[in-house]
Amino acid sequence: MEIVLAVLAGLGLVLVIPILAIIGFVRSGDLQRRFRGAETRLAEVEAELRLMREAMLAGAAVARPITAEQARAALAETPPAAEAPVAEPSPEAAAEPVAGLPPTDDARPARGTVPALTSAEPLAPIDPIDAPPAPPAPPANLGGFEETIGSRWAVWVGALALGLGGIFLVRYSIEQGLVGPGMRIALGVLFSMALLAGGEWLRRTDKGLPTLPVADIPSAITGAGVVAAFGTIYAAHGLYDFIGPATAFILLGAVGIGALVLAGLHGPLLGGIGLVAAFAAPFLVASDNPSPYVFPLYAAVITAACFTLAWIRGWAWLTIAATATSVGLGGLVLIGGSGGSTATLVQAAAGLLAAALFLVPGIRFAAPRDRGLAPLASAVLIAFTFLAAIAVLDARQETFALLVFAVLVMAIMALVWRAPSVAPAIPGAGLFTLLVMLAWVAGLRPTLNLDALAIPDPLPAVLSRIVWAGLGFALLYGIGPAVLAVYRRQAEARTVLILATTSVVMPLALLAIVYGKVEGFIISPRFAALAMVLAASFGAVTEAAHRLRSGRRPGLASASAIYAIGALAALAFALTLLLEKAWLTLALGALIAGIAWVYTLRPLPALRWVAALTALGVLARLVWDPAINSGDVGQTVILNWLLPGYGVPAVSAALAAVLLRHRRGEDTPVRILEALAMVFTALLVIVEVRHAFGAYGRRLFTRGMGFGEACTHTVTMLAFGLGLSRLAAVRQGALWQNALLIVRYGSWAWIVVTMGFVMNPWLTGQPIGTHPVFNWALLGYGGGAVLAILAALFERRAGRDTEARVMALMALGMVFVWLNTTIGALFRGTILTDGEISNGELYAYSAAWLALGIALLGAGAALGSRMLRLASAALVALTVLKVFLLDMAGLTGLWRALSFIGLGLVLLLVGRIYQRVLGIAQARPPVVTPPVAPPPAEDQSPRGA
Repeated sequence: MEIVLAVLAGLGLVLVIPILAIIGFVRSGDLQRRFRGAETRLAEVEAELRLMREAMLAGAAVARPITAEQARAALAETPPAAEAPVAEPSPEAAAEPVAGLPPTDDARPARGTVPALTSAEPLAPIDPIDAPPAPPAPPANLGGFEETIGSRWAVWVGALALGLGGIFLVRYSIEQGLVGPGMRIALGVLFSMALLAGGEWLRRTDKGLPTLPVADIPSAITGAGVVAAFGTIYAAHGLYDFIGPATAFILLGAVGIGALVLAGLHGPLLGGIGLVAAFAAPFLVASDNPSPYVFPLYAAVITAACFTLAWIRGWAWLTIAATATSVGLGGLVLIGGSGGSTATLVQAAAGLLAAALFLVPGIRFAAPRDRGLAPLASAVLIAFTFLAAIAVLDARQETFALLVFAVLVMAIMALVWRAPSVAPAIPGAGLFTLLVMLAWVAGLRPTLNLDALAIPDPLPAVLSRIVWAGLGFALLYGIGPAVLAVYRRQAEARTVLILATTSVVMPLALLAIVYGKVEGFIISPRFAALAMVLAASFGAVTEAAHRLRSGRRPGLASASAIYAIGALAALAFALTLLLEKAWLTLALGALIAGIAWVYTLRPLPALRWVAALTALGVLARLVWDPAINSGDVGQTVILNWLLPGYGVPAVSAALAAVLLRHRRGEDTPVRILEALAMVFTALLVIVEVRHAFGAYGRRLFTRGMGFGEACTHTVTMLAFGLGLSRLAAVRQGALWQNALLIVRYGSWAWIVVTMGFVMNPWLTGQPIGTHPVFNWALLGYGGGAVLAILAALFERRAGRDTEARVMALMALGMVFVWLNTTIGALFRGTILTDGEISNGELYAYSAAWLALGIALLGAGAALGSRMLRLASAALVALTVLKVFLLDMAGLTGLWRALSFIGLGLVLLLVGRIYQRVLGIAQARPPVVTPPVAPPPAEDQSPRGA
């Protein structure tokens, strides 16, 4: 620990040296240029004043203003004269107007000229002289292919050729044995110095020439010199052992920092070279006993130097490159095993300090920002927080590492207090904290060279450290961002939203991680108590934010909604930890109406969506565990755990929809709640029917379905659709109409597919019950037919004729199947596929069909329904075909005679009915209404004509 404290104490002194060097070196050149410009402007002002004095001494009016160029020419041609008294202008001269000027009192001289003089008015004030002309712009012909080849590639290839030329020269001298190792190093040093001096000389002599920032010739030559010097120093250490590791490291680092200093004058090309050279220095020097603190401290110095240069020149790319390189190499050093967690934490702390000084608005060097975010500063803070998180993960819950990381997080929160524009750094730090906790729970560690013989820490100690670390960070992330969001007056609602969301999500997520590690996802009253405390805390912050809204502070309305959501989420989490099976479903279902009730007290718009999302969560819970109580729902029909398990969410969703609609009207959350109320109700009916027919537990949706259950589902489906039709007539809206369509088409498909083919007892051979008349067929086909007829009447009354016709056809089909099923059961028993058809049974089908046809014809005549009359005709035609094709061959004796006699009588009766009902109406002559004579036209003539 002593060396750590010494390193931290000396870190500030080490960072000052490169920063002051870069600032002084660059600022000296800027001050010199400004001083020269001030001298030039002062000389121009003196020349103008001298010309004015001469004009007033001569007593002549100035016909035209003297421009700044004339003043500079006079200054160059005429030597300075001695001061002379100013003569008063004569009245004659004063009376003469200035030639060429309009007679107006508002005339003002042009900027950068000497004002015209008259004797009648006082001298006008002299405007300041324009700044010296800017250097000439690049030639217009530098563009496209010519610029790329001639001005860019030539410079780059030339610089590369210089560096390679030096290397080849040294190689040739080695191969030929011309000079010794010492002379080779000396020649390399001289060559590097010559390139550096040549680049500086060209920079000084090429002022005013058009240059390209990324292909500047002096910068390229200087960069080649830096590369040559870097290679020479490395050769002196790595090839010839002329210098030791410490000396080589210092010289290589000095070359890198020097390149960054020169980049302030030469441009971005040299800055990139200096960045690479500076960070490569530690990896080119080998040491028998490396210190883990060397690279972190060195990386902190280089990062600070890069941030300084980037701040002076406005190079955001250098900031990004330095941050990525520092964090990437620091992580590799830590993972490789040559570093340590404490040293990496020191590097991360130094990086955060440099970012705070140079990037965070309003702290030191960066300009303050009242509104908006600072994405670059936030990204750099998040990057160094990631490096610190890796170090904490490697430390394996060490107290010192945890305390340092907590201090860094609090430092970021303090920066956000001063500069809210870096608020995204807090959720970034929270994300890495969650990843560290998850890695601890999974037993992961980033270091690669693990000790195979190391004995792991005892489990109780690990659990204790994870618990205390998780709860501590939950407290930190819960309080800090909440204070920044609610009690710190923020200028933007976006900042409040970021901070409030972080202070809600982080404690819940950390509590869930710790609970999963310690309890293993079982019932835990102590963690449920912690969740309840968290819910109460969020509720208190909700009230505080709601009270502070009166000052119209931006974002507090959203913060109040977020904390209300957090309180409800914490309450749901507590219920999850405290309850299980059916009780959890009941609690979550009742929570839907509870959220709507809270909305009536605190009308936060977000709570409407929270209620809808909670209902969706309950639906997901039911899909996950449809058996509600893990199969132990009870044996009693209807009165079992399925009734409250599905009924409470249905009632709660419906009540929530009513409360929300009464408060604010109908919107998307209300429609979602109404739809889910219908879904819960439908699921309740389905699962109760399944339970009544013996489907328990996991067999609730896997057990096969019998004929009796299919008939029950048919009746419940039609009854549900009929009730939904009545509701849709009362409640207008797309939701109810769409739900009605789904149920309607679903019932049609169920009747045709399931009851017509899949579960038809004539095809499956399943028993229809114990009694030939009062059986499941009476419920499924007979009861279904009655409900279908009622639905058809309602559809017809609502004006939906097509739907009414289809539903009526469904009803006729079910009546026809029920009639045949009952006749078959009377003759064969409850299993319709057993035995052979007899003469009596065959005759009974014909008689029943004819009776049904007559009934349909009578109903069609009484109701005036053409469809019923057509259905009667179709059924009678089917009976005729049966009698002539089947009964003639199958019946014998008396049954055949009775069949034909009955058919004949029925046909005569049908004809008589048609004559009486339809023929008379057609034969009745139409009543011709005499045309009504138009009223006589009024007399349009004048009265008395």
